[in-house]
Amino acid sequence: MNGQAMSVWNERVHAVCGRFETRYDQCQSLFIGDLRPSLLGTTQVAHIRSNAHAIARSGREAGRDGDSHCFLVLQQQGEMSIELGDRVMELREGDMALLDSAQAMKMVPRGLFSHVSIHLPRERLKNLDSSRFGKLSTAGACGQLLATMVRQVAEGELEQWACAEDGDGLQAALVGLLGSVLEYRARDSSPGLHLHEVQSLIQQRLDSPRLTPVALADELGISSRQLYRLFEASGDSVCRYILRERLLKAAQDLRNPAYGHRSITDIGTRWGFADSAHFSKTFKKQLGMTPRSYRGQWQQA
Repeated sequence: MNGQAMSVWNERVHAVCGRFETRYDQCQSLFIGDLRPSLLGTTQVAHIRSNAHAIARSGREAGRDGDSHCFLVLQQQGEMSIELGDRVMELREGDMALLDSAQAMKMVPRGLFSHVSIHLPRERLKNLDSSRFGKLSTAGACGQLLATMVRQVAEGELEQWACAEDGDGLQAALVGLLGSVLEYRARDSSPGLHLHEVQSLIQQRLDSPRLTPVALADELGISSRQLYRLFEASGDSVCRYILRERLLKAAQDLRNPAYGHRSITDIGTRWGFADSAHFSKTFKKQLGMTPRSYRGQWQQA
């Protein structure tokens, strides 16, 4: 990509997301910058993929160009840190964040990343406490519903159903859920680690093949033994919980008519199974039939 193409990339970002500036310090021909906008009713969505070294919006730019949106972001691939004034938060695969476009911010990816940004009118969020904006927890029922909806938007599942009559219904649903989800942040400072918080993090990481008890304990800042004890206290185990939840998600996809075009292998891979043979064997052991038979049974029903 030459300098002119980089200018085109910046122009597209300005048009869709506001005056963010991209920095890439290596040879311009190695730069990757893909931005695909879409519309669901009246809700604008930006699908972004890049290997930029930094994407920033200065304090001078914030608010100057009349930005009237906040961004509900899902980190799909890769990792990045986001600097918001004196705050720094880390986004890993599966994490969600709510960002205010009128605030100065700097995103620093660690290599190639992709994320989706859902634009929500700031006017709709005026009754929410903006001091709680940032990384979102999915610890409760509303958090799980929010994560499911945002994931469906990110993967393009809703585009085939979108119609003019949807209007701003998606915005209203997301904002309604955010009202509860932002309350979860008030509990983040409570002492001790609760099982539902660990389960919430697992839900965000289910589609990553790198999700293991060791990696999970490391991210939580506790020992593996502490993690195992947390689940043992409830009569469960962390490995069983991860496997059970992955199989439940896979079973939901197999029942979903919108996923009829996806292969068994794709669905298994999506939920962290290394290969189709392992997925089929595990699925049959737990549910009593192969994924193919399970899908066929639901299609006949």
